[in-house]
Amino acid sequence: MLLFYSILGLITSLFLNGYLNEFFRRRRLFDPVNTRSSHKNRATRSGGAAIFLTLCFCYGIGRAFLDLDINLFSLIACCFVAIIGFFDDLFEIYYVEKFALQVFAGIILIQSDVYINNFHGVLGIYEISELNSYIISLFVFLVITNSLNLIDGIDGLAGLISLKFFIVISVIIYFTDPDSYSFQVSKQSMLAYSLTLIGALLAFLIFNFRSDKKVFLGDFGSLLIGSVITYFIFSALHSENQLITDNWINRSLICVLLLIYPLTDTLRVYLLRAKSGNSPFLPDRRHLHHKLIDKGYSHVKASILISLLSISVLVFGFGVSFFIWEIGLSSILFEGVNLITTISIILIYMIFLYYKFFESKVSK
Repeated sequence: MLLFYSILGLITSLFLNGYLNEFFRRRRLFDPVNTRSSHKNRATRSGGAAIFLTLCFCYGIGRAFLDLDINLFSLIACCFVAIIGFFDDLFEIYYVEKFALQVFAGIILIQSDVYINNFHGVLGIYEISELNSYIISLFVFLVITNSLNLIDGIDGLAGLISLKFFIVISVIIYFTDPDSYSFQVSKQSMLAYSLTLIGALLAFLIFNFRSDKKVFLGDFGSLLIGSVITYFIFSALHSENQLITDNWINRSLICVLLLIYPLTDTLRVYLLRAKSGNSPFLPDRRHLHHKLIDKGYSHVKASILISLLSISVLVFGFGVSFFIWEIGLSSILFEGVNLITTISIILIYMIFLYYKFFESKVSK
């Protein structure tokens, strides 16, 4: 039955991406080409609308026939973020106004009672106060939604990174005990949403990689998917839920590893902009994917390479964590050394990948 959602999402998204692309083209609503653009051919920012309508349609079917449930506040927040992205695609909202609207959407999402209320041992911290939970959750919401928006600069990258997230989180949720993962929204419903998005993203990528009648996510799509991802992260980190991976890897760490590329790229770009005296919110071509494009990689090769590298970091981090937890360094030295050692080894591996693939002088 769960496979039904992926198939329904795929078919619906294929139809809507084709239909909306033609709808936008007839009205000459093309993505503008400027000095920062990585594309030269005409494309429409209709991918986000197609994914949003796919989610709405699949939810309607699931709600009517399969008892699919949803958290009302999370729905309102995601719809509000999607509307922000929709108007930004059409009218290019000033970043201060967009940021303020995102803060409002984040506050709405927190009203769902699904937020980060536990650090699960990071920095030796577990349960945190309600006020700190709200502040940290709002900050994480802004970081994730905007980081996914920032990496949407070349064909396929945001779609592949998001696809990787929903595939992995679907596997984790699927093997988790339904009694351990049912806070606010049931395990079956969370799986249904993630599988629907897997199908919707696969269909979008087909159009995104095309040379003719190309489709982009736009801010509509990247902000929408970012907000949905944030809700899944909040659900995974909430103390009322448990994951099957809890015995092998720190829950906060695996959430970071799932989004390792957008988070590290956003941090790097913001630091570089601040160092040069520029506003961190003003766009430029300092992203890691732009480095690959400038070195001669095609969009497809750059997106696939980055996706494979992010998967390798996830697998490597999981393997290192599992090994270190098995030998029990904490019992030998002091509490928390497992996590510190794991993070240190992962950082060394990421630095190696950076200099190997992004700083190498060999052009592809």
